[in-house]
Amino acid sequence: MSFYQTCLILFLLSFSSCKALRCTTECSFSYNTSTSFIYPQSCNQIVSAGKCGANLAFTFGAGDNLFQLTSFSTNSIYNSNNQRRGKLQIINSAIISFTHYVDITCKDKDDCAKDLAMKITNEILQRPVDFTKILNELEPFIIGPSLTMQNRQLNCYNSNEQAEICIEYPNRGSCASGNTITSNKLTRSCQSSSYQPEISIAMYQDSSIATFDILCTRNLCNTQSILNSVKDILFRYNITQTPDGRLTGSTFHVSILLILIMIFITFLNYRE
Repeated sequence: MSFYQTCLILFLLSFSSCKALRCTTECSFSYNTSTSFIYPQSCNQIVSAGKCGANLAFTFGAGDNLFQLTSFSTNSIYNSNNQRRGKLQIINSAIISFTHYVDITCKDKDDCAKDLAMKITNEILQRPVDFTKILNELEPFIIGPSLTMQNRQLNCYNSNEQAEICIEYPNRGSCASGNTITSNKLTRSCQSSSYQPEISIAMYQDSSIATFDILCTRNLCNTQSILNSVKDILFRYNITQTPDGRLTGSTFHVSILLILIMIFITFLNYRE
C-alpha cells in the first residue's frame, strides 16, 4: 500500500472519530426495584462529545439500583460497546442476591447511551425472576454442608480433571469452575477462603469474550454436567438470556464507514 493511500485511510478514520454528538451527561440517580422506574426531568444537561456513555447497576434482593449517564471525548472505531457483569451470590446457604452491571459507550447517534440505557433498564426490570425457586433448584448442585469435625473435607476436581482434597476442616474454601464461553473452555480448581466459603455464579460479557464462573461447596461440584445444569436454571429463570450463559444476546456494531474502509483496503490490495 502506498504512502498516499495510507494517509487517505487515516484521514477517513480520523473524520469518523471526530464527529461530535449531543450526549446527556452528569446524570446520576438511584431507585428501588420495588418502585417504578421514572427518568427524572433534572437530567437535562446536554454536551457535545465524541461518545456517549452510561453505567447501570441493578441489585435484586437488597440495595438500590443505579442509573448514570456520562460522556467521553475519547474515540473508538466501534459504534457501540455493551459490557455486562453479573454476580449471583448465596449467603449462609439461604440468602440469595443478584447484581447486574451494564457499561455502555456508543457514538452511532445523539444521546445513544440514554436511549440504550432506558431500553435496557425497562427490559431488565420487567423480567420475572423468582429467587426462591432459583435457590431451591441450585441447592442440590452447588450448596454443600459446612465442614465440621464429622464432615471434615471438601473434594474438588483439579485442572487435570482428577478428584482431590481441596479443603480440610477447620479451613474454608470452595470448588471453582471457570468457563470461557467464547472458546468453550472449562478450567477446574480449588479456592481457599479466609472467611465464609463463597457460593456464587459470576458472569462477564463484552464484544470479544464471555465467561461463566461458579464457586460451590458441594463435593465434586465443579464438573461440566453441573455447569450445564446451573446454566439451564439461570436461563429458565431469566437471569441469563442465552442457554450458554450470556447476560445478553445483543452484540456490538461496527460503523458503516469502517466497513467501507475495510472494503477499500481489500480492493487496493487486490489491485496491487
